[in-house]
Amino acid sequence: MKSMRKTAALLAASAALAAVSGCASTKSLTKILEDKGMPMGISTPKWVDSYIKGTVSAVQGLPEYKDKYCVIGEASGVNKLLVLAWADSFSAQQQIGVMIRTTISSAYTAKAKGSAQSSGGRNSASAQGSGSGSYEQAIDNSINSIVAAQYSGAQREGDWWTLQRNYDPDKKGLYSDEYKAYVFYTFPKSSLNQQVATALRSNEVLDPDVARVSVEIAEDIVRGGLNLEAR
Repeated sequence: MKSMRKTAALLAASAALAAVSGCASTKSLTKILEDKGMPMGISTPKWVDSYIKGTVSAVQGLPEYKDKYCVIGEASGVNKLLVLAWADSFSAQQQIGVMIRTTISSAYTAKAKGSAQSSGGRNSASAQGSGSGSYEQAIDNSINSIVAAQYSGAQREGDWWTLQRNYDPDKKGLYSDEYKAYVFYTFPKSSLNQQVATALRSNEVLDPDVARVSVEIAEDIVRGGLNLEAR
């Protein structure tokens, strides 16, 4: 309950800041006032720089992570304690679930719906057409089951925080300060690919066409990986 209250407060603080930032000038600049490494003279990690300047995909492109899936959580707010409390409680499981859902949903859209339009047994939900509620429900049930599975192998690579000032050089004395926290996890690609493929193959789906397509997606993952869309 305490954790939920902290999360709610953090979200409220972030929303309030976003509302202020939304009215900011297009000339708005950012200045780092403090960060986790300053007291000890530690430079900003490469993964943080890559993420801030680009996206998670930029981190994924670093040579040291070529065999791993990268997951980065980010939160911001005006209260340092709340932001750091969020970082301490961040779990990669939920974020990797979001990424897997997007990837698997796209795979079903490409395979399952196409299959339903070209074929479908008399007792299959797909026989009613790819737009039917029962067929869509069978796919949703399968995806929910895959996303809900627990995937092992997450490695916390590091975390970082900054205190930054957002300001407009043309508006002297007008600025807003916020804390930002970043948490970085990785998953070995080969391990996560196998785990998701296994979850797809063993998934108990009542509709035979959806079950068949689930196995096809699993085989594609084993051959070519998950192609997770970085978030």
